Amino acid sequence: MSKKTNVRQEQNQNSKEAAEFQNKAIREFVEEKAGDSRTEGPVEESTTRMPDDQNRMITQYNLRK
Repeated sequence: MSKKTNVRQEQNQNSKEAAEFQNKAIREFVEEKAGDSRTEGPVEESTTRMPDDQNRMITQYNLRK
């Protein structure tokens, strides 16, 4: 192989390793800070699904575009 090909392969390998490290760091941070999403919390009326009338109005508006 040529020297240029070896350098390119090494750069690709370094990029992959850096991306894997970054993904691992982000995943650990999110898992640590976000907590368990399966825990049930209080449900407020404002955070529940939109009423059917509101959904229907939005759908009709989007179809007109």
